[in-house]
Amino acid sequence: MICEIAGYAERMREQEKSQDGESRVWHGSNLVNLCVDACDEERQCGKLYHMYTKEPILFSSLFQAVSRMDELYDELAFPKASTELRSFLVDRKAKGDGPEEEIRVQKAERKEPKEIEPFDRMIRHRGAQATFLIRVLYRQHARWQGEVTWVDQQKTEYFRSVLELIRLLDSVLITEEKRTQNNGRLRQGGGG
Repeated sequence: MICEIAGYAERMREQEKSQDGESRVWHGSNLVNLCVDACDEERQCGKLYHMYTKEPILFSSLFQAVSRMDELYDELAFPKASTELRSFLVDRKAKGDGPEEEIRVQKAERKEPKEIEPFDRMIRHRGAQATFLIRVLYRQHARWQGEVTWVDQQKTEYFRSVLELIRLLDSVLITEEKRTQNNGRLRQGGGG
Protein backbone atom coordinates (compact mmCIF):
# COMPACT_ATOMS: atom_id res chain seq x y z
CA MET A 1 0.00 0.00 0.00
CA ILE A 2 2.84 2.41 0.78
CA CYS A 3 4.15 1.81 -2.73
CA GLU A 4 0.75 2.78 -4.12
CA ILE A 5 0.84 6.07 -2.21
CA ALA A 6 4.43 6.75 -3.25
CA GLY A 7 3.53 6.11 -6.90
CA TYR A 8 0.50 8.33 -6.56
CA ALA A 9 2.62 11.04 -4.97
CA GLU A 10 5.02 11.02 -7.92
CA ARG A 11 2.18 11.26 -10.46
CA MET A 12 0.51 14.05 -8.50
CA ARG A 13 3.74 16.06 -8.24
CA GLU A 14 4.10 15.90 -12.02
CA GLN A 15 0.46 16.90 -12.59
CA GLU A 16 0.29 19.62 -9.91
CA LYS A 17 2.33 22.10 -11.89
CA SER A 18 0.50 24.06 -14.51
CA GLN A 19 2.25 25.24 -17.65
CA ASP A 20 3.37 28.44 -15.95
CA GLY A 21 4.86 26.51 -12.99
CA GLU A 22 2.24 27.46 -10.38
CA SER A 23 0.79 24.85 -8.02
CA ARG A 24 -2.78 23.77 -8.51
CA VAL A 25 -5.41 22.80 -5.97
CA TRP A 26 -7.38 19.77 -7.07
CA HIS A 27 -11.14 20.04 -6.60
CA GLY A 28 -12.66 17.26 -4.53
CA SER A 29 -15.38 16.58 -2.00
CA ASN A 30 -12.75 15.26 0.39
CA LEU A 31 -10.79 18.54 0.56
CA VAL A 32 -10.89 20.41 3.86
CA ASN A 33 -9.47 23.86 4.59
CA LEU A 34 -7.99 23.89 8.13
CA CYS A 35 -7.46 27.47 9.37
CA VAL A 36 -5.53 27.79 12.65
CA ASP A 37 -6.16 31.12 14.37
CA ALA A 38 -4.31 30.60 17.66
CA CYS A 39 -2.03 27.97 19.11
CA ASP A 40 0.18 27.26 22.06
CA GLU A 41 1.70 24.11 23.55
CA GLU A 42 -1.69 22.80 24.67
CA ARG A 43 -4.33 24.12 22.27
CA GLN A 44 -4.75 24.80 18.59
CA CYS A 45 -7.89 26.80 17.86
CA GLY A 46 -9.40 27.57 14.53
CA LYS A 47 -11.98 26.75 11.88
CA LEU A 48 -12.58 23.99 9.36
CA TYR A 49 -14.16 24.77 6.03
CA HIS A 50 -15.55 22.41 3.42
CA MET A 51 -18.03 22.72 0.59
CA TYR A 52 -21.02 21.28 2.45
CA THR A 53 -21.61 23.92 5.13
CA LYS A 54 -21.79 27.66 4.94
CA GLU A 55 -20.61 28.18 8.52
CA PRO A 56 -17.14 27.10 9.65
CA ILE A 57 -16.68 24.21 12.06
CA LEU A 58 -14.86 25.44 15.16
CA PHE A 59 -12.18 23.35 16.87
CA SER A 60 -10.01 23.83 19.94
CA SER A 61 -7.42 21.09 19.31
CA LEU A 62 -6.00 19.20 16.35
CA PHE A 63 -7.61 16.04 17.73
CA GLN A 64 -11.01 17.74 17.66
CA ALA A 65 -10.37 18.97 14.09
CA VAL A 66 -9.48 15.43 12.97
CA SER A 67 -12.61 14.06 14.67
CA ARG A 68 -14.79 16.60 12.83
CA MET A 69 -13.13 15.67 9.55
CA ASP A 70 -13.75 11.98 10.23
CA GLU A 71 -17.44 12.74 10.87
CA LEU A 72 -17.60 14.59 7.54
CA TYR A 73 -16.00 11.68 5.67
CA ASP A 74 -18.40 9.23 7.37
CA GLU A 75 -21.34 11.38 6.31
CA LEU A 76 -20.07 11.60 2.74
CA ALA A 77 -18.96 7.94 2.78
CA PHE A 78 -15.90 9.25 0.97
CA PRO A 79 -13.18 8.35 1.32
CA LYS A 80 -14.84 5.16 2.45
CA ALA A 81 -13.55 3.77 5.76
CA SER A 82 -12.37 0.19 5.40
CA THR A 83 -12.96 -0.55 9.09
CA GLU A 84 -15.43 0.52 11.72
CA LEU A 85 -13.91 2.04 14.84
CA ARG A 86 -14.52 0.20 18.08
CA SER A 87 -15.76 1.78 21.27
CA PHE A 88 -16.11 0.76 24.89
CA LEU A 89 -19.49 2.51 24.87
CA VAL A 90 -21.06 0.39 22.10
CA ASP A 91 -22.19 -3.16 22.77
CA ARG A 92 -21.22 -5.00 19.58
CA LYS A 93 -23.33 -8.04 20.48
CA ALA A 94 -26.49 -5.97 20.82
CA LYS A 95 -25.63 -4.02 17.69
CA GLY A 96 -25.38 -7.15 15.56
CA ASP A 97 -21.86 -7.99 14.56
CA GLY A 98 -22.57 -10.99 12.35
CA PRO A 99 -22.28 -11.60 8.59
CA GLU A 100 -25.66 -9.95 7.94
CA GLU A 101 -24.42 -6.77 9.59
CA GLU A 102 -21.24 -6.79 7.46
CA ILE A 103 -23.29 -7.03 4.27
CA ARG A 104 -25.53 -4.15 5.36
CA VAL A 105 -22.49 -1.98 6.21
CA GLN A 106 -20.84 -2.76 2.86
CA LYS A 107 -23.99 -1.67 1.01
CA ALA A 108 -23.98 1.78 2.61
CA GLU A 109 -24.38 4.17 -0.27
CA ARG A 110 -22.43 7.31 -0.79
CA LYS A 111 -24.44 10.45 -0.18
CA GLU A 112 -24.20 13.32 -2.60
CA PRO A 113 -24.80 16.33 -0.34
CA LYS A 114 -25.57 19.63 -1.90
CA GLU A 115 -22.55 21.86 -2.34
CA ILE A 116 -23.28 24.95 -0.26
CA GLU A 117 -20.03 26.90 -0.45
CA PRO A 118 -18.31 27.05 -3.86
CA PHE A 119 -14.93 25.36 -3.96
CA ASP A 120 -13.10 28.55 -5.00
CA ARG A 121 -14.49 30.45 -2.02
CA MET A 122 -13.91 27.58 0.44
CA ILE A 123 -10.16 27.39 -0.28
CA ARG A 124 -9.68 31.17 0.12
CA HIS A 125 -10.32 31.22 3.90
CA ARG A 126 -7.16 31.86 5.93
CA GLY A 127 -6.15 31.29 9.54
CA ALA A 128 -4.34 33.94 11.59
CA GLN A 129 -1.48 31.49 12.41
CA ALA A 130 -1.50 29.00 9.53
CA THR A 131 -3.70 27.51 6.80
CA PHE A 132 -3.67 23.94 5.50
CA LEU A 133 -5.55 22.26 2.68
CA ILE A 134 -6.00 18.60 3.60
CA ARG A 135 -7.13 15.94 1.17
CA VAL A 136 -7.64 12.49 2.62
CA LEU A 137 -7.42 10.00 -0.23
CA TYR A 138 -7.91 6.74 1.66
CA ARG A 139 -9.10 5.57 5.07
CA GLN A 140 -7.68 2.07 5.09
CA HIS A 141 -6.74 -0.17 8.02
CA ALA A 142 -8.08 2.46 10.47
CA ARG A 143 -5.55 4.97 9.08
CA TRP A 144 -5.74 7.97 6.80
CA GLN A 145 -3.55 8.47 3.77
CA GLY A 146 -3.45 11.69 1.79
CA GLU A 147 -1.78 15.03 1.28
CA VAL A 148 -1.57 18.28 3.19
CA THR A 149 -0.56 21.64 1.73
CA TRP A 150 0.75 24.38 3.99
CA VAL A 151 -0.84 27.24 2.07
CA ASP A 152 1.28 30.02 3.58
CA GLN A 153 4.52 28.44 2.31
CA GLN A 154 3.11 26.60 -0.74
CA LYS A 155 4.55 23.27 0.53
CA THR A 156 2.86 19.90 0.11
CA GLU A 157 3.62 16.74 2.06
CA TYR A 158 2.03 13.31 1.94
CA PHE A 159 0.97 11.45 5.06
CA ARG A 160 0.30 7.77 5.77
CA SER A 161 -1.59 8.09 9.05
CA VAL A 162 -3.50 10.58 11.18
CA LEU A 163 -0.55 10.66 13.56
CA GLU A 164 1.79 11.63 10.74
CA LEU A 165 -0.69 14.33 9.62
CA ILE A 166 -0.88 15.74 13.15
CA ARG A 167 2.92 15.75 13.43
CA LEU A 168 3.21 17.64 10.13
CA LEU A 169 0.65 20.23 11.27
CA ASP A 170 2.20 20.49 14.73
CA SER A 171 5.70 21.05 13.31
CA VAL A 172 4.41 24.11 11.44
CA LEU A 173 2.39 25.40 14.39
CA ILE A 174 5.34 25.12 16.77
CA THR A 175 7.51 27.06 14.29
CA GLU A 176 4.81 29.71 13.83
CA GLU A 177 4.28 30.00 17.60
CA LYS A 178 8.03 30.57 18.19
CA ARG A 179 8.14 33.13 15.37
CA THR A 180 5.16 34.98 16.86
CA GLN A 181 6.75 34.97 20.34
CA ASN A 182 10.06 36.26 18.95
CA ASN A 183 8.30 39.05 17.03
CA GLY A 184 6.48 40.04 20.24
CA ARG A 185 9.75 40.22 22.15
CA LEU A 186 11.39 42.30 19.43
CA ARG A 187 8.47 44.78 19.45
CA GLN A 188 8.71 45.09 23.22
CA GLY A 189 12.44 45.77 22.94
CA GLY A 190 13.47 42.53 24.64
CA GLY A 191 15.75 41.38 21.83
CA GLY A 192 16.13 37.77 20.72
